[in-house]
Amino acid sequence: MDYRSEIDTALSSEEEISREKVAAWIESTTDLPTLAKLYRVTGEGYCRIKPELGKELECRAVQNYLLECIRHDVQDSDEIESRWEAAGTLHGWLRHLLENGDSDDVIRSSARAITEIFLNGDENVRDVIETAFLEHALESVGLRPYFAHWSEDSRLREAWARALDWGKAHPDFSWSQLQELRRIMEKEKK
Repeated sequence: MDYRSEIDTALSSEEEISREKVAAWIESTTDLPTLAKLYRVTGEGYCRIKPELGKELECRAVQNYLLECIRHDVQDSDEIESRWEAAGTLHGWLRHLLENGDSDDVIRSSARAITEIFLNGDENVRDVIETAFLEHALESVGLRPYFAHWSEDSRLREAWARALDWGKAHPDFSWSQLQELRRIMEKEKK
């Protein structure tokens, strides 16, 4: 079923949104432009979803959108992140989940999905996952176990080793930069 018009209506409105509808949208939406809108609904409109959407569905919407951005690499769009932007957002999101705790299943699921995209992707997809995502994810000791299986797979081992070398040489660098940027932006709002 095509939910594009319903999602457009939810984005342009300030009305309450049924959790049941949003769950159906998440389960059936696969095209990137609609995923981008759904990502915004579950972010910007989260407080309007009643009853509350919950972590599992919200995280599925985020993951689906970011991974499709990495697959498709849309350029010059204000609505859809490029492959490189999405890889950075994916790292920040997983690190945020790690910081908040109680997200082991979500992070494991995401790690499996990222691994599949890497294995099935072309050279450009593999490059962005390694250099714009995995290197920065492995800066965080806490995220390393979720990708440790890469070290045991001959198809992934070299990328793992290069990314781990980067991560060990730059402990929490990207996360610290992101936190500093957030602090600056918060000060500018005041």
